[in-house]
Amino acid sequence: MSEILVGQYLFERLKQLGVKTVFGVPGDYELMLLDLIPEAGLIWRGNPNELNAGYAADGYARVSGVGAVVTTFGPGELSNICGIAGAYTEFVPVVHIVGYPTEAAQHGKNIMHHSLGEVGDGKFDVFHEMSKHITCATTVLHDPKIAATEIDRVLNAMLYYSQPVYIGIPTDVAFLKTPSFNLKVPLETVLPPNNPTFQSHVVEKIRALIDAASNPIIIVDGGAARNRVLPEAKALIEATGYPYFVTSMGKGSVPEDLPTYGGVYGGLASFEDTRNAAESSDCVLWLGNYPSDFNTGEFTERVKEEVTVDFQRFYIKIGGLRHDAKMKYVLEALLANLKEKPLEHKAKAVTWDPYPLNHPPREAQLTQDYLWAALGRYFRDGDFVIPETGTSAYGIPASSLKHVKNVQMFSQTVFGSIGYATGAAVGAFVAGKELDTIKRGILVTGEGSLQLTVQAFSDLIRHEVNATVFLLNNDGYTIERLIHGMEAPYNTVPTWDYGALFQGFGPQFKTKYHHVKTPDELDALLADEKFNAAGYAQIVELILHKHDAPQTVKTVTAAVEALNAKKG
Repeated sequence: MSEILVGQYLFERLKQLGVKTVFGVPGDYELMLLDLIPEAGLIWRGNPNELNAGYAADGYARVSGVGAVVTTFGPGELSNICGIAGAYTEFVPVVHIVGYPTEAAQHGKNIMHHSLGEVGDGKFDVFHEMSKHITCATTVLHDPKIAATEIDRVLNAMLYYSQPVYIGIPTDVAFLKTPSFNLKVPLETVLPPNNPTFQSHVVEKIRALIDAASNPIIIVDGGAARNRVLPEAKALIEATGYPYFVTSMGKGSVPEDLPTYGGVYGGLASFEDTRNAAESSDCVLWLGNYPSDFNTGEFTERVKEEVTVDFQRFYIKIGGLRHDAKMKYVLEALLANLKEKPLEHKAKAVTWDPYPLNHPPREAQLTQDYLWAALGRYFRDGDFVIPETGTSAYGIPASSLKHVKNVQMFSQTVFGSIGYATGAAVGAFVAGKELDTIKRGILVTGEGSLQLTVQAFSDLIRHEVNATVFLLNNDGYTIERLIHGMEAPYNTVPTWDYGALFQGFGPQFKTKYHHVKTPDELDALLADEKFNAAGYAQIVELILHKHDAPQTVKTVTAAVEALNAKKG
């Protein structure tokens, strides 16, 4: 019987899934395991800390399909746990590989370093138990005879649910033999098909709702990207000619250049014409609906459930009634139905401007509203944009993409761990470089968030992904100030010399720093050919007033305050 080392088997499986880079931090319980990474033809890209490694694996997975991160037992895995929790929340498939003490050390119940000592009473499963709450499947490979089967079980669960998994490997077990014949059996990279008869029934019900509607629309939400149905979403938009919208979480998932594009919908966080158009529809095809607070303008959406078709990974809700059929295959069948029996509807351009603030007033100091409009004009085909939680994520929906066809972006809308975007940018831009799918990698973050994960700058620079970083310096935590404590000292952050950061983290590389505090300075920079070429890492420090915020933030916070006042 053909055999292979347990560690080799795992990395061969990751390679089969399209993984080219493995992130992490070396530790003594996984140092020997790391030797197997280049043997499998993979690249090790170590990170300054495990938190950044987890974020990088998340960003990598969102671009490439699957991410992988290696940490050591105990402190290493706990430092990564925030990154894995975010991936779990937002349906990002990441493999967390944890190097364990040897089997002998575990069975001897010795007090090993990185363990909980006497408090743990010789138990080595406490950290594994913690991770069970933020993964869809876990295993610790104690028995090499079944290690290959266990690895496949866990990886197949990750692919099925599109969520992270945990694989613990004792130092000695990694170098024991396991059967290799499973490597010839492909992992389950696609979901099982729906029952054809039931799927036809679901499509007929959707088609009946569509045909009876006089004002149908399409909304593309974050779940469409996470469930990889964007090709079907684009095809549906083109096949129907219906007005279509995105949410904050869905921004950048589909092109905005069609005349039927209606804007970014998020309840009271939307512009008025966009909101009225979405909420007056009598048929809403909502792809990947993710009704979280930040994605819905703090739950101020008012789309009628009785006329909504809610497409989810494993089910479709039609008028609030659940039908257990997988979204991807239902969309494929619906498109086939529309091709066989075309709609009589003819596409018409929307009558409102999706971006009414696209030409804000020019003031002496740079403002949030001016910034987001200007960035929209700066974006080009092939850009990949990652806005950070906070004013960046709230502001970027106001950046028009109507003049471009292929700008992608994502933010951690639901889990909202500040500092995430900088670490995730490393993984996303590395994946884009490997796949040659990203022309310019653009990170938009605030100085408060940056201070949590600034070490990731060393990775952005040394991996030569030529990132452009827009750093919003508004003297503290703006969103938190708007929520509570406008002048409170806890909403301030230390003053840093941001102009020195790139040289400090990558002194041997060419980098550039720009300081911008007026609209004229911003316009001049965004028009500069060398800046647009992005031939090296560059950082733009944007000086903004600490009380300024995107218009959407002001609108929704005022609406929520009014709503709370009524309840009181």
